[in-house]
Amino acid sequence: MERNNWIVITLFLFPAFFFIFFLLLGSLLFTVFSNFNNLKDKFVEVVSSSYFIASYFTTLKIGLVVVIASAVLSYPLAFYSYFYNPKLSRVIDAVVFIPLMVNPLIRSLGWMIILGREGLINWLLIKLRVINAPLRILYTDIAVEIGLLELFFPFMYTAIASSMENIPYELVMSAKSLGAGPLRVFKDIVFPLSITGFMTGASIVMAGCSAAFVTPSILGGLKVRTLSILLREYVDITLDWDAATIIAIVILLTVFAFITGVNLLKKLLMRW
Repeated sequence: MERNNWIVITLFLFPAFFFIFFLLLGSLLFTVFSNFNNLKDKFVEVVSSSYFIASYFTTLKIGLVVVIASAVLSYPLAFYSYFYNPKLSRVIDAVVFIPLMVNPLIRSLGWMIILGREGLINWLLIKLRVINAPLRILYTDIAVEIGLLELFFPFMYTAIASSMENIPYELVMSAKSLGAGPLRVFKDIVFPLSITGFMTGASIVMAGCSAAFVTPSILGGLKVRTLSILLREYVDITLDWDAATIIAIVILLTVFAFITGVNLLKKLLMRW
């Protein structure tokens, strides 16, 4: 019986393993090793350029800002809906996923209208007399971070909310009955038990921000340069395929290093 179960499990997992290891990793390794000498000579030239360094740190900065911002927004929302108003949780879940039903291009164009010099935000700030002249929000790092935050917030929220669902409701109610306030319940119970959800969400959001192209190219314009935009320039403008391959490898290694670091941190926190 156990042997039959292993056969069934293997048959179910084989398509996924074939796609990941043979089609994705296999094609990447073939590209690298078939052109290894050219890539080796080109690697130092690409990664040492000031253009690459600026794009790399811009990508990291935007990714980290979106990770932190999405976590800060997700935790209070999930905490309140699941432990203080469970009836509201389904409504919030539905509302959170509404942006995913809209094409990223349409969302980015919508943010251009909101963040422009004559957009909604500047109009509101001027009407409230907070500012005297329109702020330059569009085509900045902040505009890209706002667009990516809207795009990847549902993934962070889902990861954190899913981890909170595994926390016994009675545990939270017991703490409340003993006089613990919401902040104490969150600090001592909910956050430590949901840290794995945050780590999972952070990995997904960071990976998505590192590879995002449509949102940074529209909301960042010519002012904000990320690795994905640099990759596109090497492919479409300069036709430097070796440099484009190096950029793709750097993005992959950066995401892999971030996920590895997150997993190590998660293990340390679990032991602590």
